[in-house]
Amino acid sequence: MVGQPRRIRKSHRAAKPRRATKSHQAGKGDFASCLPALRDALLHAQVAMQQDKQFAVALIVSGVPAAGRSETVNQFLEWLDPKHIKVHALDESEIASHDYPPLWRFWNVLPARGELAIFFNGWYEDYFHTALHDPKKARRRELRTIQRIRQLEAMLIRDRVRVIKLHLTIDGKLQKQRIAALLDDRKTRWRVTAEDRWLVRHGDKVQRTLRYCLASTNSPVARWHVIDGADPERRAVETGNLLLQEIELAFKRAYRKRMLVAPMAKAAEPSAPFPSHQEGRDVDDDDYESRLESLQRRLALLTREPSFGKRGAVLAFEGMDAAGKGGAIRRLTGALDARQYKVIPVSAPSPEEFAHPYLWRFWREVPRRGEITIYDRSWYGRVLVERVRDLAAEEDWRRAYDEINEFELQLAEQRIVVHKFWLVVGKEEQLARFKARDGDRLKRYKVDPEDWANRRFYDDYQNAAHDMIRKTSTQHAPWTIVEADDKKFARLKVLQAVCESIERALE
Repeated sequence: MVGQPRRIRKSHRAAKPRRATKSHQAGKGDFASCLPALRDALLHAQVAMQQDKQFAVALIVSGVPAAGRSETVNQFLEWLDPKHIKVHALDESEIASHDYPPLWRFWNVLPARGELAIFFNGWYEDYFHTALHDPKKARRRELRTIQRIRQLEAMLIRDRVRVIKLHLTIDGKLQKQRIAALLDDRKTRWRVTAEDRWLVRHGDKVQRTLRYCLASTNSPVARWHVIDGADPERRAVETGNLLLQEIELAFKRAYRKRMLVAPMAKAAEPSAPFPSHQEGRDVDDDDYESRLESLQRRLALLTREPSFGKRGAVLAFEGMDAAGKGGAIRRLTGALDARQYKVIPVSAPSPEEFAHPYLWRFWREVPRRGEITIYDRSWYGRVLVERVRDLAAEEDWRRAYDEINEFELQLAEQRIVVHKFWLVVGKEEQLARFKARDGDRLKRYKVDPEDWANRRFYDDYQNAAHDMIRKTSTQHAPWTIVEADDKKFARLKVLQAVCESIERALE
């Protein structure tokens, strides 16, 4: 527990934070001689990263006051090409961040492959701050916080973001001397914040707590590197060498991954087909118009409730081509204020999207409180089209189920209503709709050669959808299977389900 840093659980002892080895260290006399070669090697590595675009680097720099965090970041900006570096000091107190899940602000600024992002404390800011200032709260949240951090870093690493973590430290006596020197000079006293003064006053507690936090969040794939900041020149060489070594390791990992050929998955046993039609539930035109108007009115009133302003909604639509996703979405948006929602049509990733971790483009569209985001196709493409058409390695789409569940859980924890729809259209009905669209000048754009090609994989998609629903339908993010051979029935069922989800959330 954070309040008892000396008693680290056994599971955290396996991977201790690394201290720089002697081979990385340089005495004062060596600094001037080794610096040019180090800077040249770092620049060469950065240029190779930018050209190769096989991985990104997320560098987290933390530390105690006066240990040299800002100096280290400024050093890298001076040594490297700053055009390909972004520096982020993301504060949870920013007004906008309270409207989104806590990790949203980090997902929005993750680097693309070939780029380097530097984070002051990064996603550890909240954990460190709570551990220091509210130990009881930290103890209650500790296991979940550590688990979430490890999940995030493991996901980033698998998506080719090299996570490097540096923690700078100095002893209490030197820290007090440096802070006093800054305060004594009018030109530098502004650099000492109220938070810095508190941390210095409670130096022993801070050091113990941070040591515990580092040990708790260490992992074999994302270790903490602890560096003594007492000697600025030695610190500069050690941090430079560590960054260089981590980039070189990332190159080796990316090369090995390119060389590996994933084994072919065994063909899945055919699953029982989803029903595409509700017998005896056909909807005539008069009944449809009446029920549609009633449900749209119900949805409109629900989204205008003051309590909905403290929530939000994410609605994801999946299904075979011509299943009627667009028509169902239009009946939803017909009940909403255009300023309140956005519809995100999802297709193959753009070059920019492909250069980021898989969930990056979906995190960027998460709604703030009081708003609704509707995805016409979604993050489930990884376990549907990418799986069926061999566009993703088996290891990637298999791990996606857990990553998606975690993503949706974070949305739900932010009081966002998450509901997902799988629209089922039978093979014959799909064929009839394709032919009808081909014959309509205003709808020909809705069918392209890729849609016809996908018909060959109809049964494979059904198998993938069965796995998807079984592994990702949760209490906080349920799936609704919609029989879509009758478009009117499907639209009404979707509206009914959305209204019921929001009503439950507002109770």
